[in-house]
Amino acid sequence: MSNPNEPIVAWTAERLQDLDPDEHDYQEFKSTPYLEAERGVDSLFIERFSKQISAFSNGGGGRIFIGIDDKGQIDGGVSTQLKKGGTRSWLEDVLPDLVSPRLQEINIFEVTRDGPSSPILPGRAVYIVDIPQSTVAPHQARDKRYYLRIAGKSRPMTHVHVMDVMRRTKTPTLTLAQFSPYGKVIIDRHHPNGICKLLAFRLHIVNKGRNLARHVGVEVSVPRPLINRSARLKTLEEDIQYTQRSGDILFFSYQSQPVFPGQECYAMMLWVGIHGNNYRHITNETYLQWRIYADDSIPVEGQIQLLSYRSVQKAIQSFKPDKRK
Repeated sequence: MSNPNEPIVAWTAERLQDLDPDEHDYQEFKSTPYLEAERGVDSLFIERFSKQISAFSNGGGGRIFIGIDDKGQIDGGVSTQLKKGGTRSWLEDVLPDLVSPRLQEINIFEVTRDGPSSPILPGRAVYIVDIPQSTVAPHQARDKRYYLRIAGKSRPMTHVHVMDVMRRTKTPTLTLAQFSPYGKVIIDRHHPNGICKLLAFRLHIVNKGRNLARHVGVEVSVPRPLINRSARLKTLEEDIQYTQRSGDILFFSYQSQPVFPGQECYAMMLWVGIHGNNYRHITNETYLQWRIYADDSIPVEGQIQLLSYRSVQKAIQSFKPDKRK
């Protein structure tokens, strides 16, 4: 499935014929009679298309192709002169106002006949209505209802759907930007189990949304075997709180400054200790669990596999028994 928000360049009849013939949440086909009647614009077009715009803008965005039938075939196309000034110009003027609040962004592309073998007839075109995911959703259709793309159809939204969309557009969207090794490995020669290698990791977050995040907290859960006393004390050198649980230790850092839209910032430095008694724990696909809280957004979470880092792979090598002996 293609990304509905990718930039559109050089739409042609050939490219239209290469489209996935199936409709889905980001793509819908409308045959020519959907827009064009015998004497101009079909009288039901405005009301019906309002629902489509509401559904796509309230969801992940998408494209509607007018002049392509439900089998994905070009049907000859729509007249380029349905209205004075041209069909495309008229669509650009009318479509943004078919929902409330008015759509802030919409793109209309006109694909005309480009040769004698083209399936598009002379004086006609296929119109591509490209609708991005809206940042001011939810948008209400002219029938006073809200719609959403569900299983390839534009369906009325439930109250739960409306609240979810409102939360998406009015709260910040923070996620993990990077979790990467930092600095040199420190050798702790006073560990009860012999030599312990202390590795540091820097965690950065990013606000990918369009809203300021005023209160942000970052939480990382680390399996207890990886946090010896030295690793814990070095992690707590910063303003970090921690909680011990039966199987792991939870570190929490509160951001002292708001995070602006598009901003990436440092969140915390985390230390782990690797020694002869815990390296097997890492080879057994050990994961660190992270979670980011931002205002009243739904927390975003994920996990990181330590063994995916070269510095960790190198650190555990010295603790593995030599099989040649």
